[in-house]
Amino acid sequence: MSVRVEVFSDYTCPWCYVGWARFEKALRQLPDGVVVDVHWRPFEIHPEVPMEGMPFEDLGYPADRWASMQEALRASAAAEGLIVENRPKVSNTHRALMAGAWAQDDLPDLFPAFHERIFVGYFDEGRDLGDVQVIDSLAASVGIEVNQMHAALDQGGWEAALHDTTVDARKMGITGTPTFVFNRSFAIYGAQPVDAFLRAFENAKEVQNDDSAQDREVHS
Repeated sequence: MSVRVEVFSDYTCPWCYVGWARFEKALRQLPDGVVVDVHWRPFEIHPEVPMEGMPFEDLGYPADRWASMQEALRASAAAEGLIVENRPKVSNTHRALMAGAWAQDDLPDLFPAFHERIFVGYFDEGRDLGDVQVIDSLAASVGIEVNQMHAALDQGGWEAALHDTTVDARKMGITGTPTFVFNRSFAIYGAQPVDAFLRAFENAKEVQNDDSAQDREVHS
């Protein structure tokens, strides 16, 4: 069975961070014979954030609600072995998302480490993802040639990856992250438990079987 999963995600979305860890656990638990093609879609959830970033207070949450949200987030992250600590502000993720999209297509062997490094850099280390030098440093730390990345990104060619993701999301009614779309047939939302991801793969198998049965009837 082959399953394509498109993940609409942003690097400053905390539940994308937790969801990434849980999804990776689910992938490791899939039975033999399941081939998964994962495509991370760069979905900029706060395009209004300036390049220098903005305070969390500007997101508009009441202080008590924000505190309880962060407590729940830290507990969920800790359960997955993740740390959510030193975020000084909301970063602009435009370049980080372009860099991830480029690496996924051009350097697929290095992309998983880079993808993880960006998440950890922001949530654990408090790095500003809107800073070009930060993205350079994170890329170099996993073996990416920074000059190669600049040559790809600075011409603006990877802007289309963000634009196309936004258009696709709008067509599918996706407004939040993370969203996991299975074979363009159905989606699950949020940082679901591992069991929920495993059930989604089972559902994808059932949908494929139904489609195959219909094909046999049409062509018989």
